[in-house]
Amino acid sequence: MKKYDLIIVGCGAMGAAAVYQAAKRGVSVLGIDRFNPPHEMGSSHAETRFTRLGVGEGPQYAPLVARSHEIWRELEAASGEVVFYQEGLMIVAPKGEMLKEEHNHWENFVERSAEVAAEIGVDFEILQPEEVRARYPKIKIADTDYAGFEPTGGHVMAEVAVDVQLKLAQQLGADFLPNSPVTAIRQNNSDADGRKTVTVTAGDQTFLADQVLVSAGAWVNDFLPTQQHKNFRVTRQIVFWFEVDDPAEYHPEKLPGVLWVGQRLEDYFAAFTLPPGSKPGLKVLTEQYDVVTDAHQIEREVSKEEIESFYQKFGTQKIAGLTPNCLKASVCIYTHTPDDHFIIDWHPDYDQNVMVVSACSSHGFKHSAAIGEAVVQKMCEGKSEIPLTPFAWERLNG
Repeated sequence: MKKYDLIIVGCGAMGAAAVYQAAKRGVSVLGIDRFNPPHEMGSSHAETRFTRLGVGEGPQYAPLVARSHEIWRELEAASGEVVFYQEGLMIVAPKGEMLKEEHNHWENFVERSAEVAAEIGVDFEILQPEEVRARYPKIKIADTDYAGFEPTGGHVMAEVAVDVQLKLAQQLGADFLPNSPVTAIRQNNSDADGRKTVTVTAGDQTFLADQVLVSAGAWVNDFLPTQQHKNFRVTRQIVFWFEVDDPAEYHPEKLPGVLWVGQRLEDYFAAFTLPPGSKPGLKVLTEQYDVVTDAHQIEREVSKEEIESFYQKFGTQKIAGLTPNCLKASVCIYTHTPDDHFIIDWHPDYDQNVMVVSACSSHGFKHSAAIGEAVVQKMCEGKSEIPLTPFAWERLNG
């Protein structure tokens, strides 16, 4: 039975980052995934993810996203791939009070983003509708809206980031086992030195490790005690790519990413830029939190009715030049905690040699590179440079 210092279960955004960071430190590491990442079965695909330093989700995330921006550039230098486009990010919101609504983490989001940006010294502009139109005519902002713009925001190429980190990790000596669902994680009795190891079973193979990181995304409940399952809520999301009238006008140098907050959660809309060489069509999406699903039985086909419904609601309302021709639609999975913040903590059933990193609550990718680094520091060196205590179980179970 082969033994490793660290085994990582799940190699999406968080897991791939951890595999890379472990290998970079000379740790003997094995990454295992039920599919072959980067793939389209989980939460780390659909080409692009927004990133911004003024994180309205809370100041506890600011050090993670700032460090991630540095790591994206390090990955570019090491691989020659473009990982991070820094075209800026526009947050559009209605003027006045938003409706009070369960799960509405977008409430007062421009103001919250501005506060975090000011706290860390990042430029953040408040813009009126006429200013937005003058700069970016493709953004169809209403007179009843206003906007916040962060020039240091942008987007990360999601599959590229996962692929680059896994490839670099293997070049540094990491082992990688794709298409192998993990069926068991078992902590062993103490050895002669009083240390406990962990046995991991994947298919017909069994491995031994000093420590295990579970970064299984929407499959996290497969590895948690039943009483914790209530803390992880899985929802099905759809991403669309629609044909545009003139693709060159949607490139990063012409248009920022746009995150559109409405009066209600169901009004949320996002439009990404169209980086050169990417999939044809402009990536756009909305979000839903009412229909709960399960990673093992999620409906992965997108119906014609879902495409038409999205276009009727958003197609002509937010971004100019979006045609009705949907070139591609893909299902993505969100996994949420009750407060929409992350869990990064030791597994409740084991001694401190099995750690859990989930759920990302729909805003994890921008932090993933730094989380991978911090978790590896915590597990292998005893302490992380960026504090992980805000993401402990205690706040959910207290």
